[in-house]
Amino acid sequence: PMTMGAPPDPTTFAAGVDAARQFVDTIVRRYPVDPNKLVVLGFSQGGVIAYSLALAEPERFAGLVALSSWFPAALAQTLPPRSRERLPTLVQHGTRDDMIDIARARESVENLRRLQVPVTYRDFEMGHEISADGLAQLSDWLQEKILSPIILMT
Repeated sequence: PMTMGAPPDPTTFAAGVDAARQFVDTIVRRYPVDPNKLVVLGFSQGGVIAYSLALAEPERFAGLVALSSWFPAALAQTLPPRSRERLPTLVQHGTRDDMIDIARARESVENLRRLQVPVTYRDFEMGHEISADGLAQLSDWLQEKILSPIILMT
């Protein structure tokens, strides 16, 4: 449970992140998942969990997607030092979102940029939801960044 406008309760949040991490661990062991194509995606509160998972262990994921969510500045301060320059991230938000104000999404993008995360941001004329236009853009982003990227070896 979360209170809108307040940071997540640290104990409850940590339990949620641990449960999500265990779920990912189980999926990777149980199914033929290409670890080089593993993307974590979350909507709303799930987006905060996705931010925590991917930004704490960026080498583990091929990408991060946060839909109608936010990246709390307090969470950024708890992250271990890591290079996040190879973690393509997509943030989508509704301009009419009455649950999580769009200003919080835009602040999240700035927090991501401070961590040198390569971020793509899009907002849509919608509320706290996922739109058909957003899904189409998500599909294009996944195709470009995850499924068929040109990787330059340096």
